[in-house]
Formats: sequence, structure tokens, C-alpha cells
Amino acid sequence: MSSTRSGDAPVLIVGGSLVGLSAAVFLAHHGVRCTLVERHPSTSVHPRAVGYYPRTAELLRQAGVEDAALREAAGFETHRTRAGVTSLAGEVLFSKEELEGDDELGDLTPSRLLLLPQDRLEPLLRARAEQLGADLRFGTELLSFAEDPEGVTAVLGDGDGTSTFRSGHLVACDGPRSTVREALKVPRHGRGVLSHHVSIAFAADLRPVLGARRYSVVHVKNPEVTGILVHDDTLTGGTLIVGYRPEDGESLDDFTDARCAELVSAAIGSPGTEVTVRSRFPWDMAEQVAEGFVHGRVLLAGDAAHVIPPTGGYGANTGIADAHNLAWKLALVVGGVAGEGLLETYDAERRPVAAYTAGQGSLQLAVRSGSATDEQRAAAADALTVTMGQAYRSAAVVPEPGDEALPAPADPRTLRGAPGTRAPYAVLSRDGGPLSTLDLFGGGFVLLAGERGGEWMSAAVGAAAELGVQLTARRVVPGAGGGAGTLADPDGRWAERYGGLTAEGAVLVRPDGVVAWRARGAEPAGRERTALTAVLRTVLARG
Repeated sequence: MSSTRSGDAPVLIVGGSLVGLSAAVFLAHHGVRCTLVERHPSTSVHPRAVGYYPRTAELLRQAGVEDAALREAAGFETHRTRAGVTSLAGEVLFSKEELEGDDELGDLTPSRLLLLPQDRLEPLLRARAEQLGADLRFGTELLSFAEDPEGVTAVLGDGDGTSTFRSGHLVACDGPRSTVREALKVPRHGRGVLSHHVSIAFAADLRPVLGARRYSVVHVKNPEVTGILVHDDTLTGGTLIVGYRPEDGESLDDFTDARCAELVSAAIGSPGTEVTVRSRFPWDMAEQVAEGFVHGRVLLAGDAAHVIPPTGGYGANTGIADAHNLAWKLALVVGGVAGEGLLETYDAERRPVAAYTAGQGSLQLAVRSGSATDEQRAAAADALTVTMGQAYRSAAVVPEPGDEALPAPADPRTLRGAPGTRAPYAVLSRDGGPLSTLDLFGGGFVLLAGERGGEWMSAAVGAAAELGVQLTARRVVPGAGGGAGTLADPDGRWAERYGGLTAEGAVLVRPDGVVAWRARGAEPAGRERTALTAVLRTVLARG
């Protein structure tokens, strides 16, 4: 075995599954040179996560992945029914449409729910990351790492031996049993492990038994098997999730190919259907959140930072949002535009979200299992509130006077551009064609000013030059007109959606599409540049 120096990069990502690949995409999108290492030889061979909410699709849209994901997910378009059955061939016990009203979300978002197994999304993320210049090293494992005041030195291993790698920061996306988190001895809090499960990926011709039915998730319960079944868009395979109880003497060794095939056959309920087991994936249902997500130059994301009960499908969505929140902050810190303090806001913003979302996963588990109390049912929020309606409070958000406390999660339809919330969606017009406000975000900062917000436009130019930050400023004018540097608001609803801004007001949106600050009107005595520069200094941790 040989030991060499295998290079360096500003950011080393450990773990090449869904969150690690997303981190590579988002970092490369922001121009950050990054290297990802993953011990497995390629992307996931197991379906695992299957559902991505509209907010996640918005994040993928910013990085140029949404269109490819929509094409890949086209076959799942009609898979919207969650049902309980005795078997696929048996009695239907209940039936409910997933994300009811999804077709009515056009006023909230241009994106929609994506149903796509993880093993089919990961290759899309890999391709996009590589296209953007990320260095992805599959078949390479992190063996150890050491942090110092200037960066992190990692020891990597692959088939050719060991090597050292130097980075400014290390992002741990290495799953619920994260070796990085364990090396740092970061405690986790929550209810802990709730149950043990095995996901069985299988091949079987389900067309005769399904007929015209298409399910997103099927809860199966009969004397032979209790579990959750998801079928793919070809109707020739799927995944069955079943539990086991070590306290009763059950173990993973019990799940031989023959036993797994028996369980899948019982879930299908059609004795003539041939079943082939493709793979098995053991995992624990748990509710755990790390005590901190930022540890010097090492940052935790995805399951390394939090494990969320899968009921509700929040885990993958939360992990992708972690990577998105972290990427623009790392980009500005690595580029010397922001202070290291900006990275501390990653913990301040994402850890409360993770704790709330993990709790919601447990509440959904209680509701769907029928064991929820009246209090638990009342506390369970809908998926849009959980994934799109949470707010941030950190040094990277400048709240309005009297609004410093963290707001409770809310229906995103009721949000009106308050600092710390997702910037609302509105359809504007540029050069005579429609333009989503969400398509303005995802690069640098964006300042949107009212019709008479010329002073804010000038302030943006001056503040950007002084601080060396990318800041695009646009005036929004009512009606269908508008000249150079302006956006038209044909339906006249933009100002109302952003909290009733006056024609002299402005709103500053961060690179992640979250409102950083809002001024409802002009500053007294023409102090717009002073005010905007101070806001940016605060957000950028520039003192």
C-alpha cells in the first residue's frame, strides 16, 4: 500500500449519497471547487427515498436539475394515491391522495411534488455536479481527519492505497452512522431508535394485479406480512419495507432471499407472480438531532446531522435543504466575501428546522398508526407547512423591529416576505415575457425595489462595490411596461405578496431565496446606501 498526496480543494464532502451529491451540485453551482469521496463504487443501487416536495424541486431548479428530474419522474405522474390494503390483490382498506391540492399550487410555486426513487435521482445529481466541475471520487473512503486553524487534513483510502487531502472545510454527509460525527463525539438528542427495518428491493410483474391503479405508497397488512410497499413506474418492481424486533430474537440474518421473496409474495397477494429479490437495505427508524451542526471547520448535513422518521417523507428533503443552505455560505466564506461567522448561521438556521421536522415525522407516525392522541393530531402540520413554511432567525437575517422571535411554522400561502422566510413566488414580466421571481434567486443577492425605489437601486450599486459582493438590483413597476433594469408586475400583486411594500420600499433576498431584510419605504434623508451596506455587513458577518 502506498501513501501519496491526492490534492486539495476548498471543500471536501464525505459521503456521495443524496445529500453529499446535492452539496457538490450546489457548491459547484456557486463556483466552489469541491471534492467528494464515497466508499461505494457508484451511486445507490437501492431505491430508498422516493418523494421530493415542491420546495426541494425549487432548490433543484436553481441548480439546473429540476428539468432532468421531471423527465425522469414522468412515469410517476399518476402515482399519487396512498392506500392501505390487505395485499395488492386484496381488499383496499383506505385511500388518500398525496399532497392534496398539488394541482392547485400554481399560485404558490412553479414547482411540484416529484416522485422519483433515490437510485434514479442520484445519477442526475452526479451528472450535474460533474458538469459543473465537481471532483467526485467513488470507491474512496475517509480513513481519518485532523482539523487545525487553517483547515482540515484528511487521510483517504482507495484501491491504490492511502493519500492525504487538504481542504479548508469538511462537510460530513456520511449518513446516520456518520464516522465524522462519531470522531467528533457529537451527542445526539431525541427519542432515539424507534424500530428496526429492512427494505427489500424486488422485481415482479405487477401489471396484472395493479390494473389501472397507481400508488405512491401502499400500507400492507395481512397475517403473513405487515409493511410498506412502493412500486416503480414500470410496474415490474418495487420495494417492500418490513420491521423486525431484535428484542424478540429476530435479526437481519432471518432475511434470506427465500424469506424476503415470501414476504413480497404475501404483500402482492397473487400466488402466480414470480418474485426476484434484487437487494436488501437495513435501517433504523429514529428521531435524533445532533447537538451542533458546526464544529470548527467541520460541518454536518443530512442524516449525519439529523435522523427523521420517514413517515411524511421529510428526511431526504431536509437533507437537501441543509446542503442548499450551507453551499452559498461556504461560497462566500471561501471567496473571502463573508466572515467565518456566516457559517455559524448554518447551525442557527438548520438545527431548529431539523428538530421541528423530526418531531413532525414522529407525529405523522403516530397519526398514521392510529395511536395519536388528540393533542398529537392537533400538533401535526401539513407537508407544505413543514417543508416550505418554516422561518429562520440568525445573524444572516435582519428582522423587522418587534419581530425578533422565531415565528411558528405557517402555511406558506399566508407568508408575505417577512425576513427569514422563503421569498414569495410571483409572476413578473421581463422584455414582454413571463418571469418567476424564484428564477431571479440562486446566484448572488437580489434587491427588488418598488416603482419609486431609485435610491435603493443606487444604494445597491454602491454597497456591492464597497463590499465586493454579487448583488443584482431590479425595480418592479406595476402594469405591463418597464424599461431597462426594471421588471413589470402585470397583475399588480407583487408588493402585496412581499408584505405591502410601498413604491419606495425594497426587499433583499439571499442567494438561497430567503428574505434577508425588508424596508417598507424609503430611508429618511436619503440614507439608503448606509442602511443597505449595514444590512449586508450584518448578513455577511463583516462586523
